[in-house]
Amino acid sequence: MTDQIRRLATRFRQQEEFATTYSPLYAGLFSAVASWLEAPNAATDPCVSWLIDAGRQRRSLDVTLLLAAALHRQILSGEAVDLARFYPTAGGSFDPGEDDLVAVLRETIMANRQQFTPFIKSATVQTNETGRGLCWLLPVLATRWESIHLVDLGASAGLNLIAEQRSYQLVEAESGQLLADLGLGQSVQFVTSLRGRPDPTLFADFGPAPRITSRTGSDIAPFPLLNREDELTLAAFIWGDQVRRIRRLREGIEAFRQVESTTAPVVIHQVDLPDELARFLSQNLPAGPRETIVIYNTWMTAYLRDKGQSMFYHIDQWASTQDGPILWLQWEPSRDGTEPPEYGFCAWTADLWIQGTHHRWLLGWVHPHGAVAELGLGFSQLREAFLLPS
Repeated sequence: MTDQIRRLATRFRQQEEFATTYSPLYAGLFSAVASWLEAPNAATDPCVSWLIDAGRQRRSLDVTLLLAAALHRQILSGEAVDLARFYPTAGGSFDPGEDDLVAVLRETIMANRQQFTPFIKSATVQTNETGRGLCWLLPVLATRWESIHLVDLGASAGLNLIAEQRSYQLVEAESGQLLADLGLGQSVQFVTSLRGRPDPTLFADFGPAPRITSRTGSDIAPFPLLNREDELTLAAFIWGDQVRRIRRLREGIEAFRQVESTTAPVVIHQVDLPDELARFLSQNLPAGPRETIVIYNTWMTAYLRDKGQSMFYHIDQWASTQDGPILWLQWEPSRDGTEPPEYGFCAWTADLWIQGTHHRWLLGWVHPHGAVAELGLGFSQLREAFLLPS
């Protein structure tokens, strides 16, 4: 087994572990591909050879997600009908005990590999989970600021820049008790289960959502939502047994279209992070006196060449020169060695620059898609910091 095959097999197994309780269908898909990569004859398997060649210049994490998206896009387009019967997003169903998924998967890949090759070689992974807007919305409600400039690092199509237009409910995991109802959306769209018996009074003093003065995003490959084909590609990155996420994406696109005609539409700049972060901050964000700016990023540092290690330096250097408050919120893998409560969970952190002082809080831990969270003392400390008289 070559090093490239071994690395890719390891990554597919990691994806299988992450998906086991969250997406049984994709756990099965990742497991199947991993087994091909681990087989004694992997080096001569034509399916493995194709995948290694198509993903030769890509990171192993990207290959897992791009292969899954290529398959799902084919299915959402009305093709790959044999595999589609396993996909709930296409009206199918999946039983983890079904034996023929692996064979149908291989047949589908081999039949479509010429179409999949350019996609895997050149497409950019789209982090389009539209529930991640909670990353900024919940902490910002604790600040009680009247207006903010909102900035998304790694914005993809920019749908999380309109989170205040959506609907989020926070419920206690054990009892199901409703703890908070956030956003302007009329129907319930996102539900986050809070573990660890959170204090209901944490959300008692929230003010209304601030007015969004501007919505600015950055992405290495901004994804414009110009037509049906764009929407189809974006949907393909949602996992095929998550029908609810497909619905949420379509609702997000509808809200996005409505915001386009307002005074604060979504504007996304092409930026290669982290190298161009300093330029982006200095050239594309408001620089007037006392401007309040909220920056956030969710599950994007894994795609950066330095895993996001230099981002704090760039933001700190810039924020230290600003007159107004700068709040930087993140859902990212922990970089200080602290183990998350569950595999794959992100550290929910907040950095605040205000009146010449820098503060940092670990707000808690969160599933990358926002379905489950554990709020810690940091969230209470952030909230208390803004409840104190100025």
